[in-house]
Amino acid sequence: MGEDSNLIGSILDGNVDSFNILVNKYEGIVLRFIYNMIKDKEASEDITQEVFITVYNKLYLYDKTHKFINWLLQISKNKSIDYIRKYKRVYESNIEDIPNIISKEMSPEQSAEFMETKENVEEYLNSLNEVDRQILTIKYSQNLSFYDLSQIMEMTESNVKRKYYRSRQNFKTFISQKVKGCK
Repeated sequence: MGEDSNLIGSILDGNVDSFNILVNKYEGIVLRFIYNMIKDKEASEDITQEVFITVYNKLYLYDKTHKFINWLLQISKNKSIDYIRKYKRVYESNIEDIPNIISKEMSPEQSAEFMETKENVEEYLNSLNEVDRQILTIKYSQNLSFYDLSQIMEMTESNVKRKYYRSRQNFKTFISQKVKGCK
């Protein structure tokens, strides 16, 4: 956080090189975060650029008592939601977007089980409302604390925890019903 504070101070003093360092440091994180929300590579790249333009123009508003990454991801979330609303794009997971990690060393049974698990996760995520889906997706893709997630989602930490654990419990129920349905 100290390095970010130094960069931010330097940027506010007009040092463009410091801004380039900041962009290089966080661009990949922001791009993945946005892509996880909208599932469109080109649009994710465009929105990432918009995010950093906004950061540059609004950096004076950043509250240094909070983590910079939380503020950055909050802007990213808001820009992504604006895009979804503007283009009426509804987030839908696509198992083709998940990297293919099936190894040649996996048995056919293991491969089939892996694919079934991916499909079940996709189906469950698509059944959630936008907020619950974002909480689960951000928590797992960014590995953030509940406090950090609450800052990004603009919710209380207890509300984020409640929604997260409820969604996880509902997923267990969803899977157990799937298993019962197969028998």
